[in-house]
Amino acid sequence: MAQILEEKIRVGISACNFGAKVRWNRKGWDRIAPLGRERDDFIWTPICPEVNSGLGVTRPPIRLIGGNGDELWTGEAGVKNRNGEDVSAQIKKGLLDSLEILHRAGIEAFVFMEGSPTCGVYRTTLKNKRLGKPPGAFGSLLLREDYFLIPAEDLDSPIKW
Repeated sequence: MAQILEEKIRVGISACNFGAKVRWNRKGWDRIAPLGRERDDFIWTPICPEVNSGLGVTRPPIRLIGGNGDELWTGEAGVKNRNGEDVSAQIKKGLLDSLEILHRAGIEAFVFMEGSPTCGVYRTTLKNKRLGKPPGAFGSLLLREDYFLIPAEDLDSPIKW
C-alpha cells in the first residue's frame, strides 16, 4: 500500500553541498538543484561545522591526527590545520554547536560530505587518498545520534536518491 507524506521531511545537509561556498578553498556545489521540484518536498538545514567552529573561509584545510573522529571525542586524536596548528578544541565546540542546530531543527536525515575529515562517515580524505581513518569528527556524532545518513554524491544520481 502506498503511503502519502503529509509533512515535509527535515533534512540537514553539509552547506558545501547546498551551494554555499564554505569549503576551505571557497568552493561548493548545489547538489539539490537536480532534484527539481522535488527539492521543495523537504525542509533543508544547511550547516558547515568547520565554519561554525570559527575557522572561516578561506582557511587552511584540516585533518585528523592520531586517529578518527570517534577518538577525537575520547582525546586519543586531534585536529590540525595545514599550518600545524591544533584546532581540536575549536572544532569540537563547533561540532557540538552544529549538532545542537540539527536537534533544534528536528532533523531526520543528514546529507554528508564524504571525504571530509569533519563530515565524512566512511572516508575522511578526498581524491581516494587514504590518509585518514573514518569516521570524521562530525560524522562520528551523526552516527552516534543514529541519523539516516545520505552521501552527498548520491544526490547526483536519481536512482540512488
